[in-house]
Amino acid sequence: MRIGIDFGTTNSAVAIVEADGLPQIVQLVEGEDTQRTVIHSVDRGVISYGNAALRTYMEDGFEGRFLRSLKSFLPHDVPRTTVGGQKYEFTELVAMYMRFLVESTEAVTGRMVDHVTIGRPVRFHADNRKEESAFARLQKAANMAGLTSYDFRLEPVAAAMRYELGLEQNRMILVGDFGGGTADFAILRVGPSYVGGYDRSQDVLAVSGVAKAGDALDARFMEAFLLDEFGRGSMIRRLDQKGEDVWNPSVLHSILRLYDVHRLRSHSLAEFLGRSEARMDEKYKVQRLRKLIFEDLGYPMAWAIEACKRALSATDETTFEFREFFVRDLDIRRRVTLVDYAMASQRMMIEYQNTIQQTLDRAGLGVNDIDEVFLTGGTSQLPFVRGVFEEMFGQERLREANAFTSVVEGLVLG
Repeated sequence: MRIGIDFGTTNSAVAIVEADGLPQIVQLVEGEDTQRTVIHSVDRGVISYGNAALRTYMEDGFEGRFLRSLKSFLPHDVPRTTVGGQKYEFTELVAMYMRFLVESTEAVTGRMVDHVTIGRPVRFHADNRKEESAFARLQKAANMAGLTSYDFRLEPVAAAMRYELGLEQNRMILVGDFGGGTADFAILRVGPSYVGGYDRSQDVLAVSGVAKAGDALDARFMEAFLLDEFGRGSMIRRLDQKGEDVWNPSVLHSILRLYDVHRLRSHSLAEFLGRSEARMDEKYKVQRLRKLIFEDLGYPMAWAIEACKRALSATDETTFEFREFFVRDLDIRRRVTLVDYAMASQRMMIEYQNTIQQTLDRAGLGVNDIDEVFLTGGTSQLPFVRGVFEEMFGQERLREANAFTSVVEGLVLG
């Protein structure tokens, strides 16, 4: 049996091809089309993966080792880390997650997997050496997972192959695929004349990518709405007691990478926060910051932001609320607006626009040569992300479908 694996920064998924030639999502657990790309364990305990890992992490009161956004670490040299009481190389952890996807698929379908097509972004990282390292680590992980036959397909190309199944005539399309870690763009010829070919390289006119997407937009959210809640801009008395200064230490900018806050824990940081708290009137904000870092609450904070992003995909304003994530001592509630979020993310949107133009230039095409624009991925649901494409191509050319599964469904085609 041949399967496709979309190993995503936030979510992963598996698909197969049915007898009628159409792709079918494999629900590794009934009712769940996607699995969180996470790993959880307690000390010397059982290691769990996917949505089950997220549930056990929450049920255990956010205790234990919890690894998120595995894909985003592929470009970097990550030290060996302890999971379930045993030390692993980072590549081993990616392999373990892949093995979980494959073995779960075999258990659900009752069939053996003999070939896997794995999705990969156009760019893992802007730096070429890190880009090469990331792909090499992904290949190594596939080997360590025991995959004896596998290949890779660019994620936006896979999304295009799924999209063309619904076309009645040939089209020139631009795909915008927005995940948690990367935003990828591709220009392809698609349609009835091209369906069925596994090697679509001749149909791909140009690809480009930006290693900034959902997680980077989480950081912009933190910066725009939440850093003040952790002390940014608060006044701190000078050591000589002669006046006050604005408190804006570097640690506030380090917490923008929420899934990495546990790495900030140190004795020196604890001492620094203690000294700062003693000289501030808004002590509770420093206490919040300490709790966020030393109790490793970056993940729940990211989920609260994710809930707000989903709300802002459908409304102009909403309320960010942290207490729904069972951390009452960190009770944060504030109004957020789509307009303010769009302004905070403006530089990223300009980068997207420039990259799309570069993709057009590489293809030797102009804006008017694109028949349709297909957007996929959760981040594409944000109105100001869609706005980039509306401004360039017009709303009438925008298309969307299967935002969270079009890539994996396309991986198994051809």
